[in-house]
Amino acid sequence: MALNVEDYSQEYQRRVARDFYYKGWRGASDDVTEADQLQVVLKATSNGRDLRAALQKLLESGGDERSLTDPKTGLTKYHTPSSPCAGIHRSCCTSNAPSEGSFCRGVDTLRQLAMEAKNMSRQRNHDMIYSSPEDLFRKLLCDIRERLRAVFGLSFEDIINLFPSGTDAELLPALLAFLRALPKNGRGHDVFSVVTAAGEVGSGTMLAAMGQHFAKRLPSGRPGSCGNGERVFGFAEGNPDAGAFSSATLAMRDESGRLLSEQERDRNVEEAVRQALAVFGEDGKPKYGCVVVHMVVGSKTGQCMPSADCLDRLVAEYGKLVLPVVDACQGRLGEGDVRENLDKGRVVLCTGSKFFGGPPFSGVCLFSEGLAQEFEQLVGSSEATIMLAQSKLKEYIVASLMSDDLPNLRSLLPQRPLNYGVLMRWTLALHNMETYLSDVPQEERVQVMREWSRGVRSIVAGAGPMVAMLQDPDDSEGCQDERSAALGTIISFHCRCNRGVPDKSADVMTIDELRHVQFLMASDLSEQHPHLSLMGPATTRCFMGQPVDLCSGANIAPGMHVLRVAASAPLVVRMWNEGVERVLEEDRAVFEKLRLVLGNWYMFQKAISNI
Repeated sequence: MALNVEDYSQEYQRRVARDFYYKGWRGASDDVTEADQLQVVLKATSNGRDLRAALQKLLESGGDERSLTDPKTGLTKYHTPSSPCAGIHRSCCTSNAPSEGSFCRGVDTLRQLAMEAKNMSRQRNHDMIYSSPEDLFRKLLCDIRERLRAVFGLSFEDIINLFPSGTDAELLPALLAFLRALPKNGRGHDVFSVVTAAGEVGSGTMLAAMGQHFAKRLPSGRPGSCGNGERVFGFAEGNPDAGAFSSATLAMRDESGRLLSEQERDRNVEEAVRQALAVFGEDGKPKYGCVVVHMVVGSKTGQCMPSADCLDRLVAEYGKLVLPVVDACQGRLGEGDVRENLDKGRVVLCTGSKFFGGPPFSGVCLFSEGLAQEFEQLVGSSEATIMLAQSKLKEYIVASLMSDDLPNLRSLLPQRPLNYGVLMRWTLALHNMETYLSDVPQEERVQVMREWSRGVRSIVAGAGPMVAMLQDPDDSEGCQDERSAALGTIISFHCRCNRGVPDKSADVMTIDELRHVQFLMASDLSEQHPHLSLMGPATTRCFMGQPVDLCSGANIAPGMHVLRVAASAPLVVRMWNEGVERVLEEDRAVFEKLRLVLGNWYMFQKAISNI
């Protein structure tokens, strides 16, 4: 709903009054004496004297094992560090190292929290140096939401829910679908989830989309016995209203790795929905009370599935039996895309940790006002309240991460532990998002991204026999919209290697070998191979996207994988300021080092068993 300036000001003041005062800013927090994550981290870093080290620890907290760095390498499982470092950064399709500018923004926020904690400790006469600044924490989360509202062009009626990652955010639409299937309307209580672009979305997507645990480490930090595939929420087995999730994982490529046409992809999705809704249970009723359909806007190779028109057709035919969910976690969107999807009644999932350059991970789940009202009504039922009170949802989110406009859900969630990791990761991501959208005009963003993509493709084409471009049809050719340009900045390519024998001088590689290539590219090779110290490319740390299987679920043959480089929003800002050609010089250095690694693979291949 459009607001004029006067209405906007009045609405903003109303929200501020409610969020900062009615909800507890400066005055309604409990007197908590136990140490929280902020206290633990500050004490572990010389009582807050090393705020950069403290920030790094907080960035790795409040999530799952994907955010943790290996003490030996200083890298996450995606081969990126959690603090700024020198190098060439082209890994944003997978994970990012924080930029120095965004990291400094995080240090400023942490300093504010540390000072507030000290003041609270003095006022309450606690023995501890730091006390939990819960009120300030909630105020800062409110600030995160309002900044996201501006970035995505949202109205005050739209609902913003924060999550530790985009995968965690899948749990909310899964819960909505589960509750939508509960009423006794002549259908069964089961939910069918259609996960598209299989193999080219996050590895935990399918489990999370079915309301199941997908990681070994829980965001709450509490020890538990939750295993992968176990339910996060639901009724006990044997309950007639128990409900169950089933899923279909639809690939966007055939067994040879060929990208299916948009028509083929849409047809597969529509057929999966039709078949699911035609299934009958043992009680003679249609088995599924809701079908969740995921539209992936930006797979790991920059493709989409299904089309927006396909979603429109499904909703027009089946109504509320279909819950459309937009997986925009790559963040490669145009201005107005989020608004358009919400206006069509779609749940939107996004992150600040891919294209927008934030550290891993930060997720958000967006509802329109209508979806939020439906969700609140469903959560408020007695059976849902009992079920959620006994669920493991509290291991992923606390009340402060959820919108104030979902009071029924918030009342069923704990207030603690305060997730400082989510706050800090979104703080860093928003620094990049705001700079990208406010500093660079949209037309020039599109121009810069297209020029960089053409330049890198030209570099790959001239890189020799060891590197070959993934030749997907370009459906966006001739399009000048920002989303197409952003998706086009994911550059995927095949790699071959020299195994040191005559008939293996340009041999295909396995997925594990490509993972090791990614690690070597992110390393200073002279540390393990001193004789390479005189070769310039060997010492440069080059961060790339993780390898992708092009034939998910099949018996993958060597050669059916690609590595990737990608441009991030911070890189677009830099190119706008410094010129595209200056950045392309770095990309030439990336592929020079890649040729060095692949051409001398026989030196490195013995180390794979130690990965």
